[in-house]
Amino acid sequence: MAGGNFHDRADEPALLYVTRHEGLAALKVGVVSAASREARLRAHARQGWVTEAVTEFETGRQALQAERAVLGFLRACGATDRLHQREMPQGGYTETIAHADLVDLDGDLLATIAKAAGRIIRRAHSPLHQWTRDYFAAGKAALDLIDEGHKGLAREQLHTLLELGEEMIRHLGPCETQEAPVSA
Repeated sequence: MAGGNFHDRADEPALLYVTRHEGLAALKVGVVSAASREARLRAHARQGWVTEAVTEFETGRQALQAERAVLGFLRACGATDRLHQREMPQGGYTETIAHADLVDLDGDLLATIAKAAGRIIRRAHSPLHQWTRDYFAAGKAALDLIDEGHKGLAREQLHTLLELGEEMIRHLGPCETQEAPVSA
């Protein structure tokens, strides 16, 4: 991330961006802190890069996770060529895809892949997703206790699960129900 040591800013908002360079037949996926966005994208633009897409993240860690996922996917699919350092005086050559046209990759497709990765990462880091994973893990632990013959402990675990479920329902708010139409 531009603008300081990443580890000092990893919890700050960040962006995943996709840029394209026609003359180099290359694409780039990168991460920048939200605070450094304009400066970084301008540095790329001065070198002929056009921004195709930007996806926002709550933290730099999430943005870097998305960048690694996108690049890992592309490399696993065979898009292993990247630009040389001399072709990227503004930095970031390791996150490029050279000869993108030869692997039938364009900015729109790369943006779609990046947005999908972003959506998955945001959902996987959401409090509801974490709560659901914990809830199911606690349910599995209760089943394990039953299998091991610890029914009393399992009962306590299940009561806790019921309380957590009720608490979640309270947090979600009242359920709106529609009355069934009356038939004549």
